[in-house]
Amino acid sequence: MRHDVAIYSPFAAGLYERRQGNAGGAERQMTFLARALADRGHRVAHIVYDVSDPALPSGSLTLVPRGSHLHRRGTVGAVVEGLRICRALWAADAAVTVVRTGTAAVGLTALFCRLRGRRLVFSSASNADFTQETASSRRARRGLYRLGVRLADAVVLQSQEQLGLARAAFPGLRRVERIPSFAEPADAGPRMPECFLWLGRAITYKQPERFVEMARTLPEARFRMVAVPDSSAPAGLFPGLAEAARELPNLEVLGPQPYAATMELIRRAVAVVNTSVFEGMPNVFLESWMRGVPVLSLQVDPDGIIARHGLGVAAGGSWERFTAGARELWQGRDHGDELAGHVRAYVEAVHSPRAVGERWSALIAEIGAARNGHREPA
Repeated sequence: MRHDVAIYSPFAAGLYERRQGNAGGAERQMTFLARALADRGHRVAHIVYDVSDPALPSGSLTLVPRGSHLHRRGTVGAVVEGLRICRALWAADAAVTVVRTGTAAVGLTALFCRLRGRRLVFSSASNADFTQETASSRRARRGLYRLGVRLADAVVLQSQEQLGLARAAFPGLRRVERIPSFAEPADAGPRMPECFLWLGRAITYKQPERFVEMARTLPEARFRMVAVPDSSAPAGLFPGLAEAARELPNLEVLGPQPYAATMELIRRAVAVVNTSVFEGMPNVFLESWMRGVPVLSLQVDPDGIIARHGLGVAAGGSWERFTAGARELWQGRDHGDELAGHVRAYVEAVHSPRAVGERWSALIAEIGAARNGHREPA
């Protein structure tokens, strides 16, 4: 068998370009996973879209191209997409495949693995993987996704909350594992807090307009938003943010930024702000804590870790608590060294590549051994 594990996350292709492109949190997590498993001796295939100028990974990590992103819709497009997925899985030839996408690709991969006698791990990226708020409106695609999750040999999620959601949405799952997300190591560097920072897609469930409302409520503070346009958002949402920035002297709205520039903006933040209705474990939380920056969250607090471990302010949906927390963070922005050290210590202990990689490595080894008849998963 050529590979021990294949990781299907095609949009991670940009992370392997010599001039690294942008990618979402799920794709970064799967890239961290690929490297962590390869570092521990697993033969890893990362299935991605075509990479034009690759910075080739070393060691036991290889890239398996699955063809460029297909924009064609309809039955023909779905068939071509399915063939490309199966061809890439065949080329990877892995004992275990990990998929991190809430789409029909999970079902296609599950059927491929079942026919070939291979194992499948579904890795959740968000609570929406179980609540289905962002699911495709097409019944066949939703059905394939749900079939894939049910057929998975293990479902990996990030929080106790997701555990409850997964059990409710998919009764009878074979195996559920809680494994924290990876946090990429970063130098602490000097803190230069100058504004509150919001990062993400300008999409309805992330409620970027609440950040604008926050800027209006606290005219004494500064606010910066890195907003990525999203085709699924209402037509006026993104233009409305730009219009608000023209009206409010304390609000700046930027478009998509390169990764390095984004990390520098985080380093300069008083706090990273989250206004979403739901998330999993946002990558930006981990990136912020690794740089000593607290989080200010209106609703999202996975398993209560922000409140329980003192990693910022979790408002529990209360606007009054949210704005009060913002004022406190703004007023104490020049005296946050103790808080910065605390949040860094937490994320290094729980989310480091060493700690998270060991847990994934053990899971892959056990499931792969079960495939070869050595033992069955618990």
